[in-house]
Amino acid sequence: MSILTAVGEELHSNKPLTVGYDLATTYDEQLVVLHVIPKENFNKHKEAVKGTPAYDNFAISKEEQSGAEVARQAIHELLDDYDMDRIETRGRVGDPADKILAEAEYSDPKYLVIGGRQRSPVGKAVFGSTAQRLLLNASCPVVSAIDDGE
Repeated sequence: MSILTAVGEELHSNKPLTVGYDLATTYDEQLVVLHVIPKENFNKHKEAVKGTPAYDNFAISKEEQSGAEVARQAIHELLDDYDMDRIETRGRVGDPADKILAEAEYSDPKYLVIGGRQRSPVGKAVFGSTAQRLLLNASCPVVSAIDDGE
């Protein structure tokens, strides 16, 4: 088993990575950090490099490698102390919720750790559509690591 943590491109908070890493060390599991590049971003990138000889065969697999690199960068920028032997990074291209759910189905993690937005003025957690789909449809327990701004 593993702990699956999804990270976005904008690194607002280290909370999901910190919680994911803490769970991985507590349960002596591998931490899998996943970044999903939306399909429309891939298409724009592919169009931008079109005609460049080095990118003639630009494929989704190349963009998935870029996604894994974003995950690696997040680890280096947001975690203070970590053992990279315990961490694996992955990148996917497509609808973020669909790809995270597919990864959770494939890898059967002990937990899926996701980020959330700050609380609303009345103290309730605010979830975007991706987080809501993950909470409702994941085949494993979902931990929502919400940064409370403190």
